[in-house]
Amino acid sequence: MLFTGSLAFFVLPSAIPGDFVTALNSGGGATQEAMDKVRGDVGLSDPLIIQYGRWLFATAKGDLGYSRFRDVEVEQVVAKRLETTTTLALLSTIMSALIAIPLGVLAAVKRGSLTDQIIGIISGVNIAMPPFWIGLIIVYTTSVYFDWVPPLHYKPIYADPLTNLTILAFPIISVGLSASAVIIRYMRSMTLEVLNDDFVRTARSKGISEFKIIIHHVIPNALIPVLTMFGFYFSTTLSGVVVIEKVFNVHGIGLELVRATYARDTDMIVGIIVALSIIITLWILLIDILYAYIDPRIRY
Repeated sequence: MLFTGSLAFFVLPSAIPGDFVTALNSGGGATQEAMDKVRGDVGLSDPLIIQYGRWLFATAKGDLGYSRFRDVEVEQVVAKRLETTTTLALLSTIMSALIAIPLGVLAAVKRGSLTDQIIGIISGVNIAMPPFWIGLIIVYTTSVYFDWVPPLHYKPIYADPLTNLTILAFPIISVGLSASAVIIRYMRSMTLEVLNDDFVRTARSKGISEFKIIIHHVIPNALIPVLTMFGFYFSTTLSGVVVIEKVFNVHGIGLELVRATYARDTDMIVGIIVALSIIITLWILLIDILYAYIDPRIRY
């Protein structure tokens, strides 16, 4: 996956006219000869396969490359900005789980009741509203009616957890509510399916309380396919928080990727994609481990 992704994002920018030298000369002033000399000095005149091979060899040694447009090592930018986006994606996923699992189970247990209908309406409204729109509503409400805005200066979670959570509270709520809407309905469907299984009827016939049946038997079995949804939403959140970062002025890896795309900074683009791919791969591994933890049958 890492090889395919890096190859694709290394080749795709070449299909767009221009390069980072063109971006540097966006205001004009440089002659064609000077631009060609810069391209030759940095290796952009070499065939694309040679450029990719050179980058791949350097990456294998732990070097993500050098951004000539920014005049900075790629890993420095990635290390600085990836923490912000990863924290946002992880906490949003956790929040969506805390919302979706209880409400999905409650809607299934109260199937057809007013509670089920209210939960369905709430999830339907959240599905219809994209995360950035929820974020704009939150910002408008808190700033206009409560005269409160989060701190403007970002602090990493390992340096100042309270300030970090205060700054990321609004984007976490926006993304978490949006992701939980679909998972609520999926959790409801899976819970209803498990409630009709034979082992649940057997547990009831033995006199086990409904609460224990739900907690110890229904939820663990219903969670197996739902975990896959959490893996999907974490991946999409991690790679698609550009708009959310822009709305809340949170400078993460998404805005760096947009800036690198505008500048045709191939090394920065591919370095960010590789870093995101590694995080997503580790997340998928964690989901697989959770499968075995929730359902012991998967361990064998």
